Amino acid sequence: MAKEKVKKQYLNGYERILKIDYMISHMHYPSVEDFARETEASIPTINRDLRDLRTKFGAEDILQYDRIEKGFYYTRSSFRIPAMLTSEKQIIAARLMSNLLKLIKDTPIYKQAIEVFSSLSDNIEDDSKLNAKKLSNRIMFLGMDPVKIDDDIWSKLEESMAKNNYVSFDYLNYDEPFVVAPWQLIYSEGMWSLYSYYPKEKETRFFNLPGIHNLKIDPRTFELPPDFEYSKRAKGNFRRYIGKETWQYKLKITSPKTLNYIKTYNWAEDQQFETQSDGSTLMTFTSNQEYPILGWTLSHGMYVQPLEPEWLVKEWGKNVKQMARLANGV
Repeated sequence: MAKEKVKKQYLNGYERILKIDYMISHMHYPSVEDFARETEASIPTINRDLRDLRTKFGAEDILQYDRIEKGFYYTRSSFRIPAMLTSEKQIIAARLMSNLLKLIKDTPIYKQAIEVFSSLSDNIEDDSKLNAKKLSNRIMFLGMDPVKIDDDIWSKLEESMAKNNYVSFDYLNYDEPFVVAPWQLIYSEGMWSLYSYYPKEKETRFFNLPGIHNLKIDPRTFELPPDFEYSKRAKGNFRRYIGKETWQYKLKITSPKTLNYIKTYNWAEDQQFETQSDGSTLMTFTSNQEYPILGWTLSHGMYVQPLEPEWLVKEWGKNVKQMARLANGV
């Protein structure tokens, strides 16, 4: 029985240009003949690819031919053409990222970001095994709709952070303007906020962007500390908050359903659960997010009782007693 001929697979245009780009950046002055041999393409095809590399991929002033070495090189060694999506899983990921970005619609970065992910994920073949277009509609992200952010405020904050300039602005109904060192822009629960250092009080502080008005870039600059990032200073994932003190927490959980819910989240890096003889579970962890932890504890009603620290026990008790009075009409 005759063997079935295997159809030879040739590189498409983009794949050839990727190969050429790699050869230029890794080889010693590769020639047109080298490109043709490696990609199994004709000399005229390679010349068209080189033209596209210059005109369509930003190498017009960077790709040069050395007449002595008789080969090509980049005048900027760090130059690389942007990689496109080539696998179905990458394409699906890009489409899902496009869906995820819809959570920050009406913000200045949304339009640019959504265009990038949407254009990258358009390289989908009709005979896709994973059917990326359909699958991306079967996975969704839920979240609070973000508030609209003023483009001018956003642009000035980006500029000031890029150059480490102080900024001044009016905030809500405060009488005096604030002058702060802008450290980070943070998105959490539908809200963009400015995480900053407030030198007047010598503390970090958050400002919700919709409350900022008349923002101006101060010519003075600041030195960004190595540990400025929110993720390096916050201990816990209860909400966007950093307190002045770190506490050891111990909570008693009496409902199996509540326990199952709580255990599915990473609330703190050192969280631990220990089953007790009465069927309850003790949850222990360390955090500097005392304000949101009080609200988080109360949100679980009678199924979560704080045991430590003392301030949480007292504040929780005050709230429970007040709610009981309201419930009884007292």
